[in-house]
Amino acid sequence: MMPPLLLALLSLARLTAAADPVKVSVYYETLCPDSEKFVITQLYPVYQELKDIMLLDVNAYGKAEDYAIGDSYIFVCQHGPDECEGNMMIACAKKLIQSEDLFMAFTNCVMTVFTAAAAGPQCAEKHGIDFAPIQRCYASSEGRRLLHEVGVKQRTAAPDLHYVPWIMINDAYTDNQQTEAEKDLKKVVCDAYKGEKPAACGGGRGIYSWRPYGSHGFWNWFTRYYNN
Repeated sequence: MMPPLLLALLSLARLTAAADPVKVSVYYETLCPDSEKFVITQLYPVYQELKDIMLLDVNAYGKAEDYAIGDSYIFVCQHGPDECEGNMMIACAKKLIQSEDLFMAFTNCVMTVFTAAAAGPQCAEKHGIDFAPIQRCYASSEGRRLLHEVGVKQRTAAPDLHYVPWIMINDAYTDNQQTEAEKDLKKVVCDAYKGEKPAACGGGRGIYSWRPYGSHGFWNWFTRYYNN
C-alpha cells in the first residue's frame, strides 16, 4: 500500500497539473463555403479529440444584419434568406439541444449536407434529436429573438469581424492566429493549453507521462524516488 504522505503528494501533484480549458469562439455562416470547410475539417474533428481541454462557443451569424420591426426582427444574410433560416435554426438548436456532443454532431451534419435549415430534419434523425421543438423555434418570434441576440453578442465580442469563419482563442483575435487555426486548429489549441498536454497533443496524462523538467520537476523527482 502507498504510504499516506506519498498518496497525499500524488494527489497534490495531479491537482497542480490542471489548467483552464482553451476557449474557442467561432462565428460562421451556414451557407459559407469557408465556414463549411472549417467546421468539417477542423472544428468538429478537433472538438472530438480535444473537448476535455476546450471551452467551445459556436455561433452562426457572420456578415449578417438585423433590423427591429415592432417587437420582432428581420435579417439580411450574406448568402440570402436560406442562410438566415439556417443561422436561426442553429441558434435554436444551441438552446434546445442539451448535450454539447449532440449539438456539435448536429452542426457538423448541417454543414456537411450544406443546405442550411433544409438539412435539419435528416441531421436530427441521424443523431436521435427531436427536431420538432427546433423547427417550432426557428419558425417563430423566439428564433428571431435568439438570432438577434447572437448578432448582439458577435458585435460585442468581434466588432472588427470582416471574414468568416472568425476564430477567437481565449477571447482574443489576431490575423496570424486566424490563419493558423483555419489550417491546424489542433495545434493552436494544444499550444494555448497551459496544463499537461493530453495524448492527442502528443503528451500524456498518466503517472509516467509528465514533462521531465520545468514546473513538474518535483513530480519527476517523486516518481523516481517512489519507484526506486
